[in-house]
Amino acid sequence: MAVITPEADTAEPADARARRPAARRRPRRRSLSERITLNVVVGVVAALLAFVLAAALLADRREMTTVAVARDRIAVGAPITPGLVVAEDLPADTEFAGTLLTIEQLGAGGLVATRTLQAGEAVPLSAVGDAGSVRPSRVMSIPLDPAQAANGAIEIGDQVDVIATSREGQARYVLRSAPVVDRSAGSSGGGLVGAGREGELVISVEVDETQALELAAAIDAGAITVVRSTGVEASG
Repeated sequence: MAVITPEADTAEPADARARRPAARRRPRRRSLSERITLNVVVGVVAALLAFVLAAALLADRREMTTVAVARDRIAVGAPITPGLVVAEDLPADTEFAGTLLTIEQLGAGGLVATRTLQAGEAVPLSAVGDAGSVRPSRVMSIPLDPAQAANGAIEIGDQVDVIATSREGQARYVLRSAPVVDRSAGSSGGGLVGAGREGELVISVEVDETQALELAAAIDAGAITVVRSTGVEASG
């Protein structure tokens, strides 16, 4: 009978040891200095993100001013009330913001339109005044070919000169520095004078009693030219 020694009892075959899974390594614990460095980096990144977000929010919240925009057409001399305008926000640092009527200024009351304002037009301070600043005036329309009127580059608020030319070729001024209070062009026109022929420009200007008669005669003769004279001082 064979004798089994203790060593033979406890010995493990080589193939069994090969099949046994390798012992799992315990993860290496980060050193204190590594943990501190990681925390600092995360903190710095979070601070930078917070700064960028705050800067973006502040940029969107720059100072604004609220201006008045005509809701519908406002005729010259009409009182400008809150019901006739809508409020629109505009960055206060916009170059032309200081030239527009603000809702705050409108709230003081007593303002009237010193010229016709069109629907959707931001109300300029130059187009408003107190009731005493507006004198009753006549308004007359002039049908034109754009070639007779600075190629159509005439807008409400401009001033124009009207020149009449006789059959003998003599020219004279019928109007000087007349304020343009309305305009329309082609079939899309409207306002005071309604629609004109396709391609035709119609402007409306303020005139006095004598100017109205002279302008009517010049229009009937069919030989007039309109000169945009905005900003030009009238000569004698």
